[in-house]
Amino acid sequence: MDGVLAFFKPPGITSHDAIGICRRILKERKIGHSGTLDPLAYGVLPIFVGKATRLIEYTNDLEKTYVAEGMFCHFTDTEDSSGVPIESMIKVSNYIPTMKDLETVCHKFLGVSQQRPSSYSAIKVNGVRAYELARAGKTVTLPERTITIFNIQLLAYQYPYFTLRITCSSGTYIRSLLRDIFLQVGIPGTMTQLARTQVGSYKIADTVTAEELMLQTNAALLPVDSCVSFLDTITIDNRELLDLTQGKQLGITKHFAHTQVGRCYRVYSPKGFLGLARRTKDSIKVEKNIFL
Repeated sequence: MDGVLAFFKPPGITSHDAIGICRRILKERKIGHSGTLDPLAYGVLPIFVGKATRLIEYTNDLEKTYVAEGMFCHFTDTEDSSGVPIESMIKVSNYIPTMKDLETVCHKFLGVSQQRPSSYSAIKVNGVRAYELARAGKTVTLPERTITIFNIQLLAYQYPYFTLRITCSSGTYIRSLLRDIFLQVGIPGTMTQLARTQVGSYKIADTVTAEELMLQTNAALLPVDSCVSFLDTITIDNRELLDLTQGKQLGITKHFAHTQVGRCYRVYSPKGFLGLARRTKDSIKVEKNIFL
């Protein structure tokens, strides 16, 4: 059983829990996921089954789109609604930002910037999850990381609530982004809801719930190569396929002329998708053998 499942992770369970659910339904031990979702969040969680797990590493940098709800004048220790309210952090203010004020602040975060993840994130510190240390009362200060916000749109605003749609690079923490937006506005706040609506080419409209998976089982799986659809392709003939099965590298013939040194490509033969190969200076070298 090989393929990719665009799974709908409901709120209230971890991404690890989602893997367990799919493993039991599909009766397949070799399963993994990319792009962890916090228990509070729901939406698209790409789950890789069988040989597709060998391609997870190539999906780490896929763009992601989220819809997030924030609330002014409410603050918690985790920066989201799952945490404990901290009333001492709330200062009474007569200032209520207008929609234009909020849009202006949000647009300041477009592009490349540095972000400090929440102490309650799943990032490991000396082998221990940051949130485990934070819950134990230990001070956790995580290093800043470079992120990119490609698009940010204010979808709705009715004080104290607002809703944003954000398209960003991998590694972006949305509740940390909202934390920084609250700081820029000058009013404390917290994230109250989070939905991930797209990861790469996988959209929330195409996801499968656990209940649907029980009915469809392996029919719900998308092709293995769907997770690397962003890579260009190479097509080989049967003779070249034979060379590869014998462990040989392919020379740069005419139909490889479009390839660029250092780039990775999806490889297809008359039998279908084979795996990934990388162009070197003078050859095409198999990098990830999936069905070869």
